[in-house]
Amino acid sequence: MERIKPYGERVATVVGGGELGSRVAACYRDIGFKDVRICEKGDPFLDFLNGSTDIFFAVGDEEILLILPVARPHLREFHTLLDGASNKTNLIEPYHQIDNDAISVCPTHLGARPDHPWSGVKLWLCKVGPNSERGIRLGRDLFLTKNTSIRVIDIEEHQQVETNQFVAFTTAYVVSETLKELGISLQTFDDMATLNAELQALHIGRSLGQGTGVPSEVMFRQRKKKEIIGAMEAAFEKLVQALENREQLQRLMQDSIDFHNREGTVAKIFRKGGVIGFRNANLRMYSFSFRIVDDRPGRLREVLGPFDLEGVNLKAIDSMPGVITEEEKAAGVDPDRIVDFDIGIDPKTIDPNKDRRIKQRLAEMGCKAYDSNGLSQ
Repeated sequence: MERIKPYGERVATVVGGGELGSRVAACYRDIGFKDVRICEKGDPFLDFLNGSTDIFFAVGDEEILLILPVARPHLREFHTLLDGASNKTNLIEPYHQIDNDAISVCPTHLGARPDHPWSGVKLWLCKVGPNSERGIRLGRDLFLTKNTSIRVIDIEEHQQVETNQFVAFTTAYVVSETLKELGISLQTFDDMATLNAELQALHIGRSLGQGTGVPSEVMFRQRKKKEIIGAMEAAFEKLVQALENREQLQRLMQDSIDFHNREGTVAKIFRKGGVIGFRNANLRMYSFSFRIVDDRPGRLREVLGPFDLEGVNLKAIDSMPGVITEEEKAAGVDPDRIVDFDIGIDPKTIDPNKDRRIKQRLAEMGCKAYDSNGLSQ
């Protein structure tokens, strides 16, 4: 077996540019790879493969299935093979064949849109067979650079991830179509929502906000889509029948509660939903948002200083990694240092003058403040 070279002597090829491909290529560079190349559609793939030690497929499973028969005769024991496809089920058999050739395969799945921040996002690394360990180590090194939350599973287990995605997208679109048929906009639904409905609006909004690319791939390529839809139809029929008898309806509800609450799961998620609800309630009291592009230790203490100086009482502080803008890219901003803050303030402790002075001080500190409509100040 040929000696496995350290990263500084290795060359990676990322198949497919786009947001995922370009960001994964940056991860290879961050961990010290000698060279990283991006192979776009129409480029001489075999030339890239034969000049590389590591391959990452930043394309869907349908395209990977077309590439693998071409690639397999040229793969050597020193290669690692990773991918970022949302669907893995169709890849299980060919990946097992490649693992049997003593080549390290580790399919990956990032649980977020590639163009969104990755910090804290679930990242699955899939074990194919006994040769996957080297690919798994590489996957950890690649994605730890972006602070993802990494879980290692067998590739067969990924079907559960795909089923969950299918159920989530399908129910979101069924409800959104129902609202459309009733002439109710998502805005109206959200405005009139109690907490449970507000959480439902979040689910719909997140799904619709992902556009059509990934959701259609997940739904269309799902092998068990007829089986899952059949289960949904059966569940809906049970509900329709139970609506004619309140006792029957309560029994149906209790059976579902008992099934899902075996480990106290219902109570845990009920509390998680409550945390989100109270977070939104606190932010609604008096909402204030701003953005920093230079996150570092101690920065939060600095940016909260103007609120302390004005004597305002904060009821909620939320932060999340910000999506970089084209203007920020041109300015050379590091996307990993962008943070968006949402602040909820006790309205009894703030007035327009305090609001103006806080925004002015934040601007002097290099922050960009926003009004309730998301417009910069």
